[in-house]
Amino acid sequence: MECTATVSKIPEIVCVEENLNNELKSYFKGQQDGFIQVGPQNWFYPMKYKKLARKYIDFEVRPDDVWITGVPRSGTTVTQELVWLLKNNLDFEGTKKDMMERVPFLEIEMIFNDKTLEERMLSHPQTSPFSISSRVLEETKKNRVIKTHLPFELLPSDIFKKRCKVIYVCRYPKDVAVSYYHIQKSAWHINFQGDFSKYWSFFQNGNCMFGPYFEHVRQGFEKKELKNVLFVFYEDLRKNLRNYIELLSKFLEKPLTEMEITKLEEHLGFENFQKNLLLGNVKGGDFVRKGKVGGWAEFFTDEMNEKADEWINRETSKIGFQYPSKD
Repeated sequence: MECTATVSKIPEIVCVEENLNNELKSYFKGQQDGFIQVGPQNWFYPMKYKKLARKYIDFEVRPDDVWITGVPRSGTTVTQELVWLLKNNLDFEGTKKDMMERVPFLEIEMIFNDKTLEERMLSHPQTSPFSISSRVLEETKKNRVIKTHLPFELLPSDIFKKRCKVIYVCRYPKDVAVSYYHIQKSAWHINFQGDFSKYWSFFQNGNCMFGPYFEHVRQGFEKKELKNVLFVFYEDLRKNLRNYIELLSKFLEKPLTEMEITKLEEHLGFENFQKNLLLGNVKGGDFVRKGKVGGWAEFFTDEMNEKADEWINRETSKIGFQYPSKD
């Protein structure tokens, strides 16, 4: 398959090196077309990104859109729920509707390999998951809340020109990797077949979908001084949900009463959210796993942890930020 392409406004797209690509396909069984890398940052995506890149970069944004981004498994889903409620007058009844019907995922089509999807649809007939997002993006006339995991440089080019509000959610990389590992093992369209040690090596080297992790975070962090960008930590959400609600309500200019904040706290509490979330054909308990801060410790050996700490300390010092205290 021809791998090299240059798409207007985005960096060059090339195939992952052949030996590595073959190794990746042997572990990520749902992605048998292999993987590509984008630009000098080596953004890592399934082959399908190549034919969809222009669609994403040229997506027509609106000034009243709110965009939520971050590396997958960083807390974007619970943030979507909060933002949707703030933008929809705390319509708690409306949250019984599928999250995909309320907050479309821009690049969802990219993560489904065509052959894998075709085989799945034959054995499990259902509505195509990305047709839902496409329809909602087109039919929602105002106040769209849109989820993406694209880094800032690959977002639709007009987001910053039109001053859309953008919320970047960041989470400690060890916890991200553990959560990502579990979802990518269980998700039929990814179907990772390996242990956590192998997964972590892919993750740390930027060879998991939407990586490399620290470059993604860096681009979000460097935009945090813009008035239309809010950079938040998942750890702060877990530590003090009330403060997190107040922070986002202020950013979105949606003032709340004390009673309304309390209702949001109850709705977004981990057990409630996990129990009630419906995301496509996946129940919340299968998608929102544990949400723990520090849950990574069960999966890292001492040697893995030592090397991971060296990597994290080196990369955070380059960016110039620290993760919130665990106290």
